Amino acid sequence: MPADDLAASDFAALLARARSGDPDALERILIRTEARLRGYVDARLGPQLRASLRNSDVLQNSYLQMLDALPSFPGRSEDEFVAWVSQIIEHDIHRQHRWFGAKKRKQPRTSERNALARILLEPPLTPSAELGGLERKALVHRALEGLDPDHAQVIRLALLEELPHKEVAERIGRSEGACRMLLMRARAALALELERLGGDPK
Repeated sequence: MPADDLAASDFAALLARARSGDPDALERILIRTEARLRGYVDARLGPQLRASLRNSDVLQNSYLQMLDALPSFPGRSEDEFVAWVSQIIEHDIHRQHRWFGAKKRKQPRTSERNALARILLEPPLTPSAELGGLERKALVHRALEGLDPDHAQVIRLALLEELPHKEVAERIGRSEGACRMLLMRARAALALELERLGGDPK
């Protein structure tokens, strides 16, 4: 069997396992496709958003949305998967453009799994909003205390201290791919804890 067919068959098998909830298969898929997806973010982000967001922020937000929808994704090939996640990335970039470009910057309603991104990434723009931002960040720290220690640690290092994935991975003794998977699960867990504490900001 040609090498290309082997590669395609291997990816289809990994995708089937990831759809059924296998985290190792999903990690291998994300490692395999990250360069292409990161390149798409880099090409589409634009100078306006680049001043306020990192490529990894957009990629992580899109991965969280991808996790929710993965069980119903019908594709089998790597190209189909990349095209699908690229559409999710495009949607998130448009949402961020609307947010940063809006005159009143009214915060959009999103799912509970995006609560952390709203709190940490969307900046307050007035003194009263600044105070509200501080209150929300204090709530994040309260919520961190209720998380699994591994989840709390990776959030503090990657999102609050803004360390690169490579350094975070070295500190927690995991691979970069495993670190990204842990961060995605941690963000979702934190969003749910914020919801439990009544901290989903309006």
